[in-house]
Amino acid sequence: MPDNILFYIVFLSQILLASFYFPKKVLGRVRIVMEQYPPSKYPKLYSKPIEYYEKGQRNYQKMNQIILVVGFMLMFAVGLWDYSSDGWINQMIPFAYFMIQAIPLVLMEINESTLFKLMRKADLRTTRKAELHPRRLFDFISPTIVGLAIFMNVACIWFYLYGDQYQFHWESDAFVISISLFAMNALFAGIIFRNLHGKKLDPHPASKDRMRQIGVTVKSLIFMSIGASVFIMMQAGINEFDLDYLEPSIMSLYLQFTMMIGLGSVLRKLRIENINFDVYREDASAT
Repeated sequence: MPDNILFYIVFLSQILLASFYFPKKVLGRVRIVMEQYPPSKYPKLYSKPIEYYEKGQRNYQKMNQIILVVGFMLMFAVGLWDYSSDGWINQMIPFAYFMIQAIPLVLMEINESTLFKLMRKADLRTTRKAELHPRRLFDFISPTIVGLAIFMNVACIWFYLYGDQYQFHWESDAFVISISLFAMNALFAGIIFRNLHGKKLDPHPASKDRMRQIGVTVKSLIFMSIGASVFIMMQAGINEFDLDYLEPSIMSLYLQFTMMIGLGSVLRKLRIENINFDVYREDASAT
C-alpha cells in the first residue's frame, strides 16, 4: 500500500478537477452570460426559451455531483482492495472513471451543436461578411511547436522500434503505436482543417472572436499530440524498469493534462469579457 500513496493523491486530484472544479467554472461562466446578456436584449444568443438553458444547467450540475460521489466511492473501494491485496492497482481505473467524467461534457457538446444548427436556421441574413485573408495553420501556432509535435511522434515510434529491435510487423508494439498515433493525429488534423476552412457552427461571432477560438483549438490539439507521445514513451519506460505501480498515477496525470490543455485553455483564453456579444443583439446588423 505505501507504494500506492502517490496514486491516491493523483486520483483525488482527477476526481476534484474534472467533476468539481471544471463543472463549477463552466456553470459560473454560463450563469454570467445569462445574467449579463439576457434574451430580451440578445435574442440571437438563444435558440430556445430561457427555461431550457436553466434546466440544462441543473442537469449538468446534478450529473457532475453524482459522478463526484461515484469517484469518492471508487477511491474508497480501491483503497479497501489495496489494503487486503499485494497486487498493483490497474491503470485502467483512472481511464474508465475519466470516461464517466466526460459524459456531461460530451452531452453538452452534442446539445450545443443542436443549438448552433437552430441558430443557423434562424439566421435570415441575405448578405454576410467574409474574410479576404485565408486562414492558415501558422497564423495560429508557431512552426516550431508543430515541428516539435512531429519530432515527438517520430521519436515515440523510434523508441518502440528500438525496443522491438527494429522489428516492424503487425504484432509488434511499434506497429500498434504507429497506427494509434496516426489515427489520433489524423483526427486532430481533421478537426483543425474543419476549424480553418469549414463552415462555422455559430453564424454570428465577430471575426476576432472566431480567430481566437480557432487559435485555442489548434494549440490545444497540437499540445495534446505532444503530450500523447510523451505519455506513451513514459509507459514504455515504466515497463522497462519494472515500475508498474506508477502506471495508474501516470495515466491519471496524463488525463488531467488533457483536461487542462482542452477545457482549461477554453476557460482561460476565451474569457467572457473579451467576447463581442453585440453580434447577438436584435439590431446586430446595424452595428
